[in-house]
Amino acid sequence: MNLLNPPAVIGIIGGGQLGQMLALSAIEQGYWIAVLDPDPHCPCSKLAHHFIQAQYNDEEALKKLNVLADVITYEFENVDVEATRRVIEAHKLPQGFKALMISQDRLLEKQFAIQCGIPCVPFEHFNTRAEFDALSINRPRVIKTRRYGYDGKGQSYLYTEIDKGQCSLRFPHPYVIEDICLFDREISVAVCAFDDGIVAFEPFENLHVKGILRSSLFPARIDPALSQKANEAAIRLVKALDYRGILVVEYFVSGDEIYFNEFAPRPHNSAHGTIEACDFSQFDLHIRAISHHPKVEPKRLQCNLMLNILGEDYEHALKLWNTSKEAIHLHLYGKTEKRPQRKMGHLSLNTDTVEACIPLINQWRTR
Repeated sequence: MNLLNPPAVIGIIGGGQLGQMLALSAIEQGYWIAVLDPDPHCPCSKLAHHFIQAQYNDEEALKKLNVLADVITYEFENVDVEATRRVIEAHKLPQGFKALMISQDRLLEKQFAIQCGIPCVPFEHFNTRAEFDALSINRPRVIKTRRYGYDGKGQSYLYTEIDKGQCSLRFPHPYVIEDICLFDREISVAVCAFDDGIVAFEPFENLHVKGILRSSLFPARIDPALSQKANEAAIRLVKALDYRGILVVEYFVSGDEIYFNEFAPRPHNSAHGTIEACDFSQFDLHIRAISHHPKVEPKRLQCNLMLNILGEDYEHALKLWNTSKEAIHLHLYGKTEKRPQRKMGHLSLNTDTVEACIPLINQWRTR
């Protein structure tokens, strides 16, 4: 593909915080930005050189984006695949349609991971009440909607047969049910595929509360052999998808084994620490890759602790930031409405060692 130099126009489907951080990196490099989002006040709206207010399945709006942009990316995976495929020229979407389609369906995602030789915890799928009633709950299990669930939404935990009667499910509807993994750690791996090769960051160690990421340590406190195993598995996924750009894979770590959880074909919340801790952030790499520049190997300059700021944390986080003498970076996304469980921003601290991050977690933890 032809290398795209500034001031080429990069189109972004979705104007949330990931789109905002992609836009900031792209603008710093000299690119122009075109954004499609239904919310005129979305985080990206103030940065875009061209802003298209429209629903993601609006084919006329997608056509307009296709004309404006020299290359197009997406910042979240619930883009309308068919509408996008009909309108966007394939060569303009380096991430491709395959990753988008698979990542939207948890069953397809797990089946794809297994095809790539990455183990998953045991799982089944069901659509009807009869199939649900036939399931055995003789061990802790979790039900997830196959589509549109994120940050813990659309999930039900079952520990005994009695819990089945308390599940609020609708039928017919596609679900997966999987064993609850008794993991030692949760990690994620961010890899970036260029036209001439693939690079990887060291894994991130993540803490989720009620399905929402609360903090990430970089690098993860895991054995180097396990780190290599996680990176190599993510690279197999990227190759099988014929993908360009940043892709992030989440795993459960149990002993010396990793179990696939899900992948995101885009930059990811857990890798935000790369902005301060590396010479090239995940957003820098993504922009370079989709504009067909040669690969660069990112270097970690320091260790990092990233803490999310949710709606209920907002005032408390600002108070900490205003009174601290620590060298902490504040990122606010410019969202106009503060809601509980909504990601409003994040805090980022660099340290010389991961061990130095540990006492800061409690010191800086929001509610």
